[in-house]
Amino acid sequence: MRFELEKWQRNLIVLWFAQLMAMVGYSFVFPFIPLYVQTLGVHGATAAAQWSGVIEAVSAVAMAIAQPIWGNMADRLGRKPMVVRSILGNAIAIILMAFATSPEQLVALRFIQGAVTGTIAASNALVSTTTPKHRLAFALGVLPVAVFAGSSMGPLVGGIIADTFGYKTTFVIAGLMLLLDTLLVAGLVSEDFTRPQPGTQQRGAWAETWSLMTMAVMPILIGVIFLIQLGGLIVAPVLPLYVADLHGSENAATVAGVILAATGVTSAISAVGVGRISDRVGHSLVLTVCLLGAAIIYFPQSFVQETWQLFALRLVLGIFLGGLMPSAYALLAGLVAPARRAAAFGLCATAFALANAIGPLSGAGVATQWGMRSVFLTAGTLFTIAFITVNVGIRGHTASRPHPEVSIAGTDVLSPSSQNQNNPQRSSE
Repeated sequence: MRFELEKWQRNLIVLWFAQLMAMVGYSFVFPFIPLYVQTLGVHGATAAAQWSGVIEAVSAVAMAIAQPIWGNMADRLGRKPMVVRSILGNAIAIILMAFATSPEQLVALRFIQGAVTGTIAASNALVSTTTPKHRLAFALGVLPVAVFAGSSMGPLVGGIIADTFGYKTTFVIAGLMLLLDTLLVAGLVSEDFTRPQPGTQQRGAWAETWSLMTMAVMPILIGVIFLIQLGGLIVAPVLPLYVADLHGSENAATVAGVILAATGVTSAISAVGVGRISDRVGHSLVLTVCLLGAAIIYFPQSFVQETWQLFALRLVLGIFLGGLMPSAYALLAGLVAPARRAAAFGLCATAFALANAIGPLSGAGVATQWGMRSVFLTAGTLFTIAFITVNVGIRGHTASRPHPEVSIAGTDVLSPSSQNQNNPQRSSE
């Protein structure tokens, strides 16, 4: 018997591999920015750290501003062109970084790169509009596995290339990889997209963003997504130092890497498994459980005395972290009609970018003011707030409607017109 993939399955496989290659390319170079700027005339570790902070901040700001615009364009022109655009734009920007001669030029190029990026949001939007509703959380859970795998492999390979051939070579190789990635998506991904008819009323990017934020529970969900990202990133600058404090300075980087990798592995496995469960029992329920679990696991990390205790807690934490974004993404996709999903995911990417800008600085500030252990308490508090918000603001709002996250007849799930419709598929989802 001949086995043929359905179109959504083929798209998912291609986009998974494209996401893997994109993350390998990104992580080839960006973890080494503090070292690269020192070859551009920046002297001293403190100055290099400051320039690196500026470089990362401008990228996050540019991304936060641009994502609603790209999302709106995707709903007008198609999601596949936006995936191609984001990868191609990144490829060009990264190659140009190899020819930067000053940190100021690198800042400008990183701003441009942040403005044209958005591969994850664009891919999620495309997957969400080509995947059957009953497999949505599963599909959106598969893509983060590629993000983790690429982010794990990239620094290792990029570091070897940088040490052997120099930092500029890593930028060129990363850019060439992304160019090949662009051809892969352009040639193999298919999308049946119908552009809006000429003359139909269409909102601009900011008007569409405002319209989405006035929908029932949408601001709450975007806020929760922001808290999830912030809660994870606030620990990032402290964890290696915390490991060194527990383990000692010898091999501290290796031990911290093992702990981070273990968390990532369980998150990747969980993202697929929990995604399947979320499709069956309801996305908001799974999101609530995972938020509560993450909050509970974060607090005791502040009180560990041995490295193995931290390792064990982070291993369990990965199970809950892996289930968060697939459920949140699926819930987000269900709140709006397919024709508006790219704009919704663009709004989500803006929340991510803001958390990316705020998180590490906040973690460093909390650690400086109250000590490293307080950062884990802060993260647990953020996840607790997110749990309460989902349980009261989203599940409480939709408690009278079973599986409210299912999009009905292409209309907004929580719009008055859709609330009164009878959906024959609801009982099976």
